[in-house]
Amino acid sequence: MAKDAASRASGVGGAEATLKVLDYIEDEALVIQNSIWRNRPMRAVRQLKKLSKETDFLEEQVLGLYRALSSLERSLEELEEMSEGDQTSWDLTNLGLQFLREGNWGAASDTLEGAVAALGPEGLGRSLATLNRHLNELGDLSDTEDIALTLVRQGRKSLQGDDLQSAAESFEKAITALGPVAVKEAASPFLVNRFFLSIGTKWPEGLGHGLMVVTLENLGDNNIAAMRLDPPVPFGWSASPRMTEIPEIPPEGFIEIGIEIRPSGAFPQTSLLGTSVSVTTGYMVTYGDVEVQVRVENRTPKSMEGLLLDPWMPEGYETMRLPLVENLGLGQVVHVPIEVLNIRQSTGITG
Repeated sequence: MAKDAASRASGVGGAEATLKVLDYIEDEALVIQNSIWRNRPMRAVRQLKKLSKETDFLEEQVLGLYRALSSLERSLEELEEMSEGDQTSWDLTNLGLQFLREGNWGAASDTLEGAVAALGPEGLGRSLATLNRHLNELGDLSDTEDIALTLVRQGRKSLQGDDLQSAAESFEKAITALGPVAVKEAASPFLVNRFFLSIGTKWPEGLGHGLMVVTLENLGDNNIAAMRLDPPVPFGWSASPRMTEIPEIPPEGFIEIGIEIRPSGAFPQTSLLGTSVSVTTGYMVTYGDVEVQVRVENRTPKSMEGLLLDPWMPEGYETMRLPLVENLGLGQVVHVPIEVLNIRQSTGITG
């Protein structure tokens, strides 16, 4: 079983554990193929059902990893000042999210472990205390939240006993199970309006920088209040302006905003956007209900494989799973619906 393979490998690092699970799935797929060749369809069906459970398990592990990295990213974002350990953890967290987007799940798992370890006793204690406070503020807890609270308490107890490794493991398990905790109840524009939002990127020739294009059309009967948007640029890129002001939009009103995006550090300008793959995400928002669809276009002269889609989500929402585009041929365009979880509804929080 894949779970057994992951369990046996848990002591040797996330990357090796993930590789063992993937190897198991690959081997079983060959067994199923052999059953089909030997004209044993019923055996192949049974084997396929068994394998489906293992792939679902692996998907759960990847989603948990995504939730953990997102939770750590959010907690670090809220800090007014970062220590050296916080900065290291921040860099590793963003690197882990990048690995996850590239489908390098094992590397992302090991990077998460490094990000938690980099916090040190002080940062880990602060993170555990913050998560403990957030969970207590929720009131009635779901089963998952109750497990996370137990893990947080175990982590704080371990930290008091100077058992940093056990405390880090408890914290990592808690954020893997739970993900970001929604604690802000301000009226979000996604809760009180009806509109269509799209976010896409272009790379105009000779311009010297990328262009993120944000469009918003008011489909409701009331004005959409002015808001600020933090452009969802990928790791290693910067946006200008850093915060985008969106003015009040009347019913049937439409606005289009272009935001300059540039690579920072050692990233070449065409390494992530524009010339290789075009991605546009659309959000149909109806008073708290958000439907998301991603349009992906291959602009390279060869097929692409294993594209893991990780669309930006507004505060209070998250993807239930990260869709995987297994193959995208030359010039091919696919439209991928995204399953969305409204955290406020799932936790009983209202805007």
